[in-house]
Amino acid sequence: MAFGRLKTWTQTLVATLLLATSATVHAEHQVPWTNEGPLLPDSSNFVTASLLVASPGEALYSSYGHCALRMECPVHDLDFCFSFEMDFDSNLKDYIKFFTGNVNSHIIAVPTDEYVGYYQQEGRGVTQYELNLSTKEKQELWRDLDNDFVDDRFRKYNLIENNCSSILFSILIHAPIERTVEFTTLPEHFKLNNGQIVRHDAHLSPWTQFLDITFLGTESDNYCDIINKISPECFGSVIKAMQIVDGNGLRTPLFKGEKEILPVKLTVEPTIWSPTLIFSILLVIVFIITLLEYFGKFKTVGNWLDVVLLILQTIVGIILFYTSFVSGLFGIHWNWYLIPFNPLPLIIWLVFRKRKGFYKVYLFYTVVLVLFILATPLSEQLDFSHQLITATLAVRCLYNYIDGKQHAVAAPVKQQYKKEI
Repeated sequence: MAFGRLKTWTQTLVATLLLATSATVHAEHQVPWTNEGPLLPDSSNFVTASLLVASPGEALYSSYGHCALRMECPVHDLDFCFSFEMDFDSNLKDYIKFFTGNVNSHIIAVPTDEYVGYYQQEGRGVTQYELNLSTKEKQELWRDLDNDFVDDRFRKYNLIENNCSSILFSILIHAPIERTVEFTTLPEHFKLNNGQIVRHDAHLSPWTQFLDITFLGTESDNYCDIINKISPECFGSVIKAMQIVDGNGLRTPLFKGEKEILPVKLTVEPTIWSPTLIFSILLVIVFIITLLEYFGKFKTVGNWLDVVLLILQTIVGIILFYTSFVSGLFGIHWNWYLIPFNPLPLIIWLVFRKRKGFYKVYLFYTVVLVLFILATPLSEQLDFSHQLITATLAVRCLYNYIDGKQHAVAAPVKQQYKKEI
Protein backbone atom coordinates (compact mmCIF):
# COMPACT_ATOMS: atom_id res chain seq x y z
CA MET A 1 0.00 0.00 0.00
CA ALA A 2 1.34 3.45 -0.90
CA PHE A 3 2.38 5.73 1.89
CA GLY A 4 -0.21 8.31 0.82
CA ARG A 5 -3.05 5.85 1.42
CA LEU A 6 -1.51 4.88 4.77
CA LYS A 7 -1.33 8.51 5.78
CA THR A 8 -4.98 9.14 4.88
CA TRP A 9 -6.11 6.03 6.78
CA THR A 10 -4.05 6.99 9.83
CA GLN A 11 -5.40 10.54 9.91
CA THR A 12 -8.93 9.13 9.93
CA LEU A 13 -7.99 6.70 12.70
CA VAL A 14 -6.38 9.47 14.76
CA ALA A 15 -9.52 11.58 14.59
CA THR A 16 -11.74 8.66 15.54
CA LEU A 17 -9.61 7.62 18.49
CA LEU A 18 -9.30 11.13 19.83
CA LEU A 19 -13.05 11.65 19.66
CA ALA A 20 -13.79 8.25 21.17
CA THR A 21 -11.41 8.52 24.08
CA SER A 22 -11.66 12.29 24.63
CA ALA A 23 -7.94 12.23 25.31
CA THR A 24 -4.89 14.03 23.97
CA VAL A 25 -1.88 12.36 22.43
CA HIS A 26 0.63 11.17 25.03
CA ALA A 27 2.92 13.91 26.21
CA GLU A 28 5.54 11.37 27.16
CA HIS A 29 5.75 7.75 26.06
CA GLN A 30 6.72 5.53 29.01
CA VAL A 31 6.40 2.04 27.50
CA PRO A 32 9.01 1.55 24.73
CA TRP A 33 7.81 1.25 21.16
CA THR A 34 7.98 -2.26 19.76
CA ASN A 35 9.35 -1.06 16.43
CA GLU A 36 10.68 2.43 16.93
CA GLY A 37 12.66 4.22 14.24
CA PRO A 38 12.22 5.78 10.84
CA LEU A 39 9.53 4.37 8.58
CA LEU A 40 10.89 1.48 6.51
CA PRO A 41 10.56 1.58 2.71
CA ASP A 42 7.95 -1.21 2.78
CA SER A 43 6.02 0.50 5.63
CA SER A 44 6.14 -2.77 7.60
CA ASN A 45 6.81 -0.91 10.87
CA PHE A 46 4.09 1.69 10.30
CA VAL A 47 1.64 -0.31 12.44
CA THR A 48 2.53 -2.96 15.03
CA ALA A 49 0.03 -5.46 16.45
CA SER A 50 0.82 -7.46 19.57
CA LEU A 51 -0.82 -9.57 22.22
CA LEU A 52 -0.22 -8.47 25.82
CA VAL A 53 -0.62 -11.07 28.58
CA ALA A 54 -0.70 -10.01 32.24
CA SER A 55 0.25 -12.53 34.92
CA PRO A 56 -2.33 -13.65 37.53
CA GLY A 57 -3.15 -11.42 40.48
CA GLU A 58 -4.15 -12.13 44.05
CA ALA A 59 -7.86 -11.31 43.69
CA LEU A 60 -10.29 -14.03 42.59
CA TYR A 61 -11.28 -12.14 39.44
CA SER A 62 -7.62 -11.82 38.38
CA SER A 63 -6.56 -15.40 39.08
CA TYR A 64 -6.60 -16.27 35.37
CA GLY A 65 -4.52 -13.25 34.39
CA HIS A 66 -5.63 -10.87 31.65
CA CYS A 67 -4.88 -10.11 28.03
CA ALA A 68 -5.24 -7.29 25.52
CA LEU A 69 -4.28 -6.44 21.95
CA ARG A 70 -1.74 -3.64 21.63
CA MET A 71 -1.82 -1.51 18.47
CA GLU A 72 0.99 0.97 17.78
CA CYS A 73 1.69 3.64 15.21
CA PRO A 74 4.91 5.47 16.25
CA VAL A 75 4.75 7.85 13.28
CA HIS A 76 1.62 9.42 14.75
CA ASP A 77 2.42 8.69 18.42
CA LEU A 78 -0.51 6.28 18.79
CA ASP A 79 -0.26 3.39 21.22
CA PHE A 80 -3.41 1.78 22.59
CA CYS A 81 -4.38 -1.46 24.28
CA PHE A 82 -7.78 -2.88 23.39
CA SER A 83 -9.11 -4.83 26.35
CA PHE A 84 -12.37 -6.66 27.08
CA GLU A 85 -13.60 -5.32 30.40
CA MET A 86 -16.65 -5.67 32.65
CA ASP A 87 -18.68 -2.76 34.00
CA PHE A 88 -17.98 -3.89 37.52
CA ASP A 89 -17.34 -2.24 40.86
CA SER A 90 -16.64 -4.10 44.08
CA ASN A 91 -20.08 -3.64 45.59
CA LEU A 92 -22.92 -6.00 46.46
CA LYS A 93 -25.07 -4.87 43.54
CA ASP A 94 -22.41 -5.65 40.95
CA TYR A 95 -21.54 -8.98 42.58
CA ILE A 96 -25.21 -9.94 42.29
CA LYS A 97 -25.23 -8.82 38.65
CA PHE A 98 -22.11 -10.89 38.03
CA PHE A 99 -23.49 -14.13 39.47
CA THR A 100 -26.79 -13.59 37.68
CA GLY A 101 -25.00 -13.17 34.37
CA ASN A 102 -26.07 -9.55 33.88
CA VAL A 103 -22.74 -7.73 33.87
CA ASN A 104 -22.22 -5.69 30.72
CA SER A 105 -18.80 -6.05 29.12
CA HIS A 106 -17.26 -4.39 26.11
CA ILE A 107 -14.03 -3.55 24.32
CA ILE A 108 -12.28 -0.44 25.62
CA ALA A 109 -9.23 1.40 24.30
CA VAL A 110 -6.67 2.37 26.94
CA PRO A 111 -3.33 4.14 26.33
CA THR A 112 -0.62 1.54 26.74
CA ASP A 113 1.20 3.59 29.39
CA GLU A 114 -1.95 3.60 31.50
CA TYR A 115 -2.73 -0.07 30.85
CA VAL A 116 0.75 -1.29 31.77
CA GLY A 117 0.95 1.13 34.70
CA TYR A 118 -2.03 -0.59 36.34
CA TYR A 119 -0.20 -3.93 36.43
CA GLN A 120 3.03 -2.29 37.49
CA GLN A 121 1.28 -0.96 40.60
CA GLU A 122 0.08 -4.49 41.42
CA GLY A 123 3.49 -6.02 40.78
CA ARG A 124 2.14 -8.23 38.01
CA GLY A 125 4.16 -9.04 34.91
CA VAL A 126 3.22 -8.23 31.32
CA THR A 127 4.57 -10.17 28.33
CA GLN A 128 4.20 -9.02 24.73
CA TYR A 129 3.81 -11.33 21.71
CA GLU A 130 4.21 -9.46 18.43
CA LEU A 131 1.99 -10.66 15.57
CA ASN A 132 3.49 -11.33 12.14
CA LEU A 133 0.78 -9.66 10.07
CA SER A 134 1.06 -7.57 6.91
CA THR A 135 0.59 -3.82 7.16
CA LYS A 136 -2.85 -4.04 5.60
CA GLU A 137 -3.88 -6.88 7.95
CA LYS A 138 -2.75 -4.89 10.98
CA GLN A 139 -4.69 -1.88 9.73
CA GLU A 140 -7.85 -3.92 9.28
CA LEU A 141 -7.43 -5.52 12.71
CA TRP A 142 -7.04 -2.06 14.25
CA ARG A 143 -10.08 -0.85 12.35
CA ASP A 144 -12.16 -3.77 13.68
CA LEU A 145 -11.04 -3.10 17.25
CA ASP A 146 -11.67 0.62 16.86
CA ASN A 147 -15.16 0.04 15.45
CA ASP A 148 -15.98 -2.36 18.27
CA PHE A 149 -14.85 0.24 20.80
CA VAL A 150 -16.64 3.18 19.17
CA ASP A 151 -19.88 1.21 18.72
CA ASP A 152 -19.70 0.35 22.43
CA ARG A 153 -21.34 -2.98 21.73
CA PHE A 154 -22.21 -4.68 25.00
CA ARG A 155 -21.77 -8.37 25.63
CA LYS A 156 -22.84 -10.18 28.79
CA TYR A 157 -19.80 -11.64 30.51
CA ASN A 158 -19.71 -15.42 30.36
CA LEU A 159 -16.89 -17.49 31.86
CA ILE A 160 -16.86 -19.95 28.96
CA GLU A 161 -17.84 -17.90 25.91
CA ASN A 162 -17.40 -14.18 26.60
CA ASN A 163 -14.17 -13.43 28.44
CA CYS A 164 -11.06 -11.43 27.70
CA SER A 165 -9.29 -14.29 25.91
CA SER A 166 -12.15 -15.68 23.84
CA ILE A 167 -13.40 -12.27 22.66
CA LEU A 168 -9.98 -10.98 21.59
CA PHE A 169 -8.99 -14.27 19.99
CA SER A 170 -12.27 -14.33 18.07
CA ILE A 171 -11.68 -10.78 16.84
CA LEU A 172 -8.13 -11.73 15.86
CA ILE A 173 -8.96 -14.82 13.81
CA HIS A 174 -12.07 -13.29 12.25
CA ALA A 175 -10.36 -10.06 11.25
CA PRO A 176 -10.37 -9.48 7.46
CA ILE A 177 -6.97 -11.12 7.04
CA GLU A 178 -6.39 -12.05 3.42
CA ARG A 179 -4.70 -15.32 4.37
CA THR A 180 -5.84 -18.43 6.23
CA VAL A 181 -4.98 -18.98 9.88
CA GLU A 182 -4.14 -22.57 10.85
CA PHE A 183 -2.93 -24.31 13.98
CA THR A 184 0.08 -26.56 14.42
CA THR A 185 0.50 -28.28 17.81
CA LEU A 186 -1.72 -26.87 20.57
CA PRO A 187 -1.03 -27.15 24.32
CA GLU A 188 -1.77 -30.60 25.72
CA HIS A 189 -4.42 -29.42 28.16
CA PHE A 190 -6.61 -28.38 25.21
CA LYS A 191 -7.55 -32.05 25.00
CA LEU A 192 -9.12 -31.91 28.46
CA ASN A 193 -12.75 -31.24 29.29
CA ASN A 194 -13.94 -27.93 30.70
CA GLY A 195 -13.67 -28.94 34.34
CA GLN A 196 -10.07 -30.08 33.94
CA ILE A 197 -9.19 -26.92 32.01
CA VAL A 198 -10.60 -24.73 34.79
CA ARG A 199 -8.42 -26.54 37.32
CA HIS A 200 -5.41 -26.22 35.06
CA ASP A 201 -5.85 -22.51 34.32
CA ALA A 202 -6.75 -21.54 37.91
CA HIS A 203 -4.11 -23.70 39.59
CA LEU A 204 -2.87 -20.70 41.60
CA SER A 205 -6.29 -20.08 43.14
CA PRO A 206 -8.07 -23.09 44.71
CA TRP A 207 -11.06 -20.90 45.59
CA THR A 208 -11.45 -19.78 41.97
CA GLN A 209 -11.41 -23.43 40.96
CA PHE A 210 -13.97 -24.25 43.62
CA LEU A 211 -16.39 -21.48 42.68
CA ASP A 212 -16.12 -22.07 38.94
CA ILE A 213 -16.63 -25.82 39.26
CA THR A 214 -19.57 -25.20 41.61
CA PHE A 215 -21.44 -23.18 39.02
CA LEU A 216 -20.31 -24.90 35.81
CA GLY A 217 -22.65 -27.85 36.24
CA THR A 218 -22.61 -30.40 33.43
CA GLU A 219 -20.68 -27.84 31.40
CA SER A 220 -17.68 -29.25 33.31
CA ASP A 221 -17.95 -32.48 31.33
CA ASN A 222 -18.16 -30.83 27.91
CA TYR A 223 -15.40 -29.92 25.47
CA CYS A 224 -15.33 -26.32 24.21
CA ASP A 225 -13.97 -25.27 20.85
CA ILE A 226 -10.49 -23.77 20.63
CA ILE A 227 -11.67 -20.19 21.06
CA ASN A 228 -13.39 -20.88 24.36
CA LYS A 229 -10.53 -22.98 25.74
CA ILE A 230 -8.04 -20.15 25.58
CA SER A 231 -7.08 -18.43 28.81
CA PRO A 232 -4.62 -15.52 29.18
CA GLU A 233 -2.00 -17.88 30.59
CA CYS A 234 -1.90 -20.06 27.47
CA PHE A 235 -2.72 -17.37 24.88
CA GLY A 236 0.97 -16.82 24.12
CA SER A 237 1.51 -20.54 23.52
CA VAL A 238 -1.47 -20.63 21.18
CA ILE A 239 -0.16 -17.65 19.18
CA LYS A 240 3.15 -19.50 18.76
CA ALA A 241 1.27 -22.53 17.42
CA MET A 242 -0.56 -20.57 14.69
CA GLN A 243 0.49 -20.14 11.08
CA ILE A 244 -0.78 -18.00 8.24
CA VAL A 245 -1.15 -19.66 4.85
CA ASP A 246 -1.45 -17.58 1.67
CA GLY A 247 -3.03 -18.55 -1.62
CA ASN A 248 0.17 -20.19 -2.83
CA GLY A 249 0.43 -22.42 0.23
CA LEU A 250 3.28 -20.41 1.74
CA ARG A 251 3.23 -20.70 5.53
CA THR A 252 4.49 -18.02 7.88
CA PRO A 253 4.29 -18.04 11.70
CA LEU A 254 1.71 -15.70 13.23
CA PHE A 255 4.14 -15.19 16.12
CA LYS A 256 6.97 -12.76 15.40
CA GLY A 257 8.66 -12.10 18.71
CA GLU A 258 8.31 -12.17 22.49
CA LYS A 259 9.30 -9.44 24.92
CA GLU A 260 8.88 -8.88 28.64
CA ILE A 261 7.42 -5.43 29.21
CA LEU A 262 7.07 -5.80 32.97
CA PRO A 263 8.84 -8.35 35.16
CA VAL A 264 6.75 -10.33 37.62
CA LYS A 265 7.22 -8.96 41.12
CA LEU A 266 4.06 -10.32 42.70
CA THR A 267 4.45 -14.00 43.55
CA VAL A 268 1.04 -15.65 43.71
CA GLU A 269 1.04 -18.90 45.67
CA PRO A 270 -1.99 -21.15 46.29
CA THR A 271 -3.37 -20.47 49.76
CA ILE A 272 -2.99 -23.23 52.33
CA TRP A 273 -6.54 -22.42 53.42
CA SER A 274 -7.95 -24.22 50.42
CA PRO A 275 -11.57 -25.40 50.11
CA THR A 276 -10.41 -28.94 50.81
CA LEU A 277 -8.77 -27.93 54.10
CA ILE A 278 -11.60 -25.63 55.22
CA PHE A 279 -14.35 -28.16 54.52
CA SER A 280 -12.31 -30.98 56.03
CA ILE A 281 -12.09 -28.96 59.25
CA LEU A 282 -15.83 -28.28 59.06
CA LEU A 283 -16.57 -31.98 58.66
CA VAL A 284 -14.39 -32.88 61.65
CA ILE A 285 -16.02 -30.20 63.84
CA VAL A 286 -19.53 -31.32 62.85
CA PHE A 287 -18.61 -34.96 63.47
CA ILE A 288 -17.27 -34.17 66.96
CA ILE A 289 -20.35 -32.11 67.87
CA THR A 290 -22.60 -34.87 66.56
CA LEU A 291 -20.72 -37.52 68.52
CA LEU A 292 -20.97 -35.50 71.74
CA GLU A 293 -24.64 -34.84 71.07
CA TYR A 294 -25.22 -38.59 70.67
CA PHE A 295 -23.90 -39.07 74.21
CA GLY A 296 -26.25 -36.41 75.57
CA LYS A 297 -24.06 -33.29 75.39
CA PHE A 298 -24.26 -30.07 73.36
CA LYS A 299 -27.90 -30.67 72.35
CA THR A 300 -28.53 -26.95 71.92
CA VAL A 301 -25.37 -26.52 69.84
CA GLY A 302 -26.45 -29.41 67.62
CA ASN A 303 -29.90 -27.91 67.10
CA TRP A 304 -28.45 -24.55 66.10
CA LEU A 305 -25.97 -26.32 63.81
CA ASP A 306 -28.89 -27.96 61.99
CA VAL A 307 -30.65 -24.62 61.61
CA VAL A 308 -27.56 -22.94 60.17
CA LEU A 309 -26.83 -25.82 57.77
CA LEU A 310 -30.44 -25.94 56.58
CA ILE A 311 -30.53 -22.19 55.92
CA LEU A 312 -27.19 -22.23 54.11
CA GLN A 313 -28.21 -25.27 52.08
CA THR A 314 -31.38 -23.48 50.98
CA ILE A 315 -29.57 -20.26 50.06
CA VAL A 316 -26.94 -22.12 48.04
CA GLY A 317 -29.69 -24.17 46.36
CA ILE A 318 -31.58 -21.05 45.26
CA ILE A 319 -28.38 -19.47 43.89
CA LEU A 320 -27.46 -22.66 42.03
CA PHE A 321 -30.95 -22.93 40.55
CA TYR A 322 -30.84 -19.36 39.32
CA THR A 323 -27.35 -19.53 37.84
CA SER A 324 -28.08 -22.91 36.23
CA PHE A 325 -31.42 -22.19 34.57
CA VAL A 326 -31.86 -18.42 34.44
CA SER A 327 -28.47 -16.71 34.48
CA GLY A 328 -26.27 -16.50 31.41
CA LEU A 329 -23.05 -16.58 33.43
CA PHE A 330 -22.23 -20.18 32.55
CA GLY A 331 -25.09 -21.08 30.23
CA ILE A 332 -28.29 -23.01 30.87
CA HIS A 333 -27.57 -26.57 31.99
CA TRP A 334 -28.07 -29.13 34.73
CA ASN A 335 -26.04 -28.68 37.91
CA TRP A 336 -25.37 -31.84 39.91
CA TYR A 337 -25.16 -29.95 43.18
CA LEU A 338 -28.86 -29.20 42.98
CA ILE A 339 -29.32 -32.71 44.39
CA PRO A 340 -27.79 -31.98 47.82
CA PHE A 341 -28.47 -28.24 47.68
CA ASN A 342 -32.03 -27.15 46.99
CA PRO A 343 -34.96 -25.59 48.89
CA LEU A 344 -36.92 -28.90 49.09
CA PRO A 345 -35.46 -30.08 52.46
CA LEU A 346 -36.45 -26.80 54.13
CA ILE A 347 -39.96 -26.97 52.68
CA ILE A 348 -40.41 -30.58 53.83
CA TRP A 349 -39.11 -29.73 57.29
CA LEU A 350 -41.45 -26.74 57.66
CA VAL A 351 -44.54 -28.66 56.50
CA PHE A 352 -44.06 -32.17 57.86
CA ARG A 353 -41.66 -31.97 60.83
CA LYS A 354 -44.44 -32.48 63.44
CA ARG A 355 -45.84 -35.59 61.81
CA LYS A 356 -45.25 -39.02 63.24
CA GLY A 357 -42.45 -40.88 61.53
CA PHE A 358 -40.88 -37.71 60.09
CA TYR A 359 -37.48 -38.97 61.21
CA LYS A 360 -37.57 -41.44 58.31
CA VAL A 361 -37.13 -38.52 55.93
CA TYR A 362 -33.64 -38.07 57.36
CA LEU A 363 -32.78 -41.67 56.51
CA PHE A 364 -34.01 -41.18 52.94
CA TYR A 365 -31.94 -38.03 52.53
CA THR A 366 -28.89 -39.69 54.10
CA VAL A 367 -29.10 -42.44 51.48
CA VAL A 368 -29.41 -39.79 48.72
CA LEU A 369 -26.32 -37.96 49.99
CA VAL A 370 -24.26 -41.15 50.31
CA LEU A 371 -25.21 -42.22 46.78
CA PHE A 372 -24.30 -38.74 45.58
CA ILE A 373 -20.85 -39.07 47.14
CA LEU A 374 -20.38 -42.49 45.53
CA ALA A 375 -21.28 -40.94 42.16
CA THR A 376 -18.17 -38.70 42.27
CA PRO A 377 -16.35 -40.49 39.40
CA LEU A 378 -19.31 -39.96 37.05
CA SER A 379 -18.81 -36.23 36.49
CA GLU A 380 -15.89 -33.83 36.45
CA GLN A 381 -17.98 -31.43 38.52
CA LEU A 382 -18.12 -33.84 41.46
CA ASP A 383 -14.85 -33.58 43.33
CA PHE A 384 -13.42 -34.17 46.78
CA SER A 385 -13.68 -30.62 48.17
CA HIS A 386 -17.35 -30.33 47.25
CA GLN A 387 -18.21 -33.79 48.54
CA LEU A 388 -16.78 -32.92 51.94
CA ILE A 389 -19.75 -30.56 52.29
CA THR A 390 -22.10 -33.33 51.18
CA ALA A 391 -20.55 -35.61 53.79
CA THR A 392 -21.14 -32.94 56.46
CA LEU A 393 -24.83 -32.86 55.60
CA ALA A 394 -24.96 -36.65 55.60
CA VAL A 395 -23.51 -36.82 59.14
CA ARG A 396 -26.23 -34.52 60.46
CA CYS A 397 -29.00 -36.29 58.58
CA LEU A 398 -27.91 -39.69 59.86
CA TYR A 399 -27.76 -38.41 63.43
CA ASN A 400 -31.22 -36.83 63.20
CA TYR A 401 -32.61 -40.13 61.89
CA ILE A 402 -31.04 -42.10 64.78
CA ASP A 403 -32.15 -39.51 67.33
CA GLY A 404 -35.66 -39.37 65.88
CA LYS A 405 -35.96 -43.13 65.87
CA GLN A 406 -34.87 -43.32 69.51
CA HIS A 407 -37.51 -40.78 70.47
CA ALA A 408 -40.15 -42.63 68.45
CA VAL A 409 -39.34 -45.92 70.22
CA ALA A 410 -39.18 -44.27 73.63
CA ALA A 411 -42.46 -42.34 73.25
CA PRO A 412 -44.87 -45.34 73.76
CA VAL A 413 -42.85 -46.48 76.78
CA LYS A 414 -43.13 -43.02 78.37
CA GLN A 415 -46.86 -42.89 77.69
CA GLN A 416 -47.36 -46.32 79.24
CA TYR A 417 -45.31 -45.28 82.25
CA LYS A 418 -47.48 -42.18 82.73
CA LYS A 419 -50.65 -44.27 82.57
CA GLU A 420 -49.35 -46.66 85.22
CA ILE A 421 -48.52 -43.76 87.51
